[in-house]
Amino acid sequence: MINKIYNISLIDSENLTDEQLEKLYNLECNLTKKYGFLDRYRSVDEYKNSFLSTFTKDENELFVIKNNSEMCGLLAFVKSADWGGNEYYKLVVRLSTTVIDDKMLVCLRLFIDGKLEKFNYIMLDSYNQELDGMLVGYSSKIMYNSGAYMLTKERINLEMLNETIEQCQRKNGDLSMVYTDVISEEYIEQYCDLFTTLHDDMPDMQEEGFVQYVLTPEAQRQLNENWAKSNQAHHCYMIFDGDEMVAKTNVSVKNNDPRFPYQFFICAKRQYRGRALGKWLYASMYKKLLEEVEFEKMLVHHHPANKHAIAISEWMGYEFAYLEVTHLVGGKHHKGDFK
Repeated sequence: MINKIYNISLIDSENLTDEQLEKLYNLECNLTKKYGFLDRYRSVDEYKNSFLSTFTKDENELFVIKNNSEMCGLLAFVKSADWGGNEYYKLVVRLSTTVIDDKMLVCLRLFIDGKLEKFNYIMLDSYNQELDGMLVGYSSKIMYNSGAYMLTKERINLEMLNETIEQCQRKNGDLSMVYTDVISEEYIEQYCDLFTTLHDDMPDMQEEGFVQYVLTPEAQRQLNENWAKSNQAHHCYMIFDGDEMVAKTNVSVKNNDPRFPYQFFICAKRQYRGRALGKWLYASMYKKLLEEVEFEKMLVHHHPANKHAIAISEWMGYEFAYLEVTHLVGGKHHKGDFK
């Protein structure tokens, strides 16, 4: 029997040989297949230029975990922040093996201990709860708990979308639908207020370490600017009762690579729920995307307890892909409050 010896080493992403690049790319492909991630990198060069190139600064580090000489996972240690703007380093752990033995957990614990000695607290990203047992003995709080759902273009039923739009328009004759590709000054106050007002309804608020995102008009203006600079399209459908915005949904699309649009900020005021506004928004949005965007697969995230939002996504054809959980981790048996 071969004795398993795990070690974690830093990857010098700027000085990799072609053989090393190929091996890392193959590992990335295996990780994508195991977890069900979006297949973002179509070649070694794309992987190098889009992913590895981000690990050339001291504040972003990429590590490989090996079993003897066999690569079995990647650890990204990057500068990050919570939704309140509080800065932390984040450790993202992705393992290619389906069996995580005690020796691997010991190796990971030693690595985490080293980072905690330096930084006191770190954010830890893991998938499908495979590292929950490793957190025993640490102080930790769940910051974000998110199920990823994906929808292939082929699963979208255009006939169903058209029927839904027609039915919802008849049912909600007192309401109007508005589309915009930028949150302009005409809409910005109500757009931000709607998000803030409904934030308390989000199941995310149940998580002990969750930090509320405060969307102000100034923050939205900055987002508008960032999207324009990065050549990212923003599609937004809003529903109004007269002059009052009562519901909305959003999709972002990278114009340079539109394969994987992302849906976000889906909400409706409480008194308007039960009127199929979610289906109306979904149908309108996806009809437009089918007509205008050359995409392959949609992505949306839902908290596992957000049953209503999940049900609408599944009605559209979305399927569960993986669970991603972010913990705020402190030192072993830490007794004080989190910073």
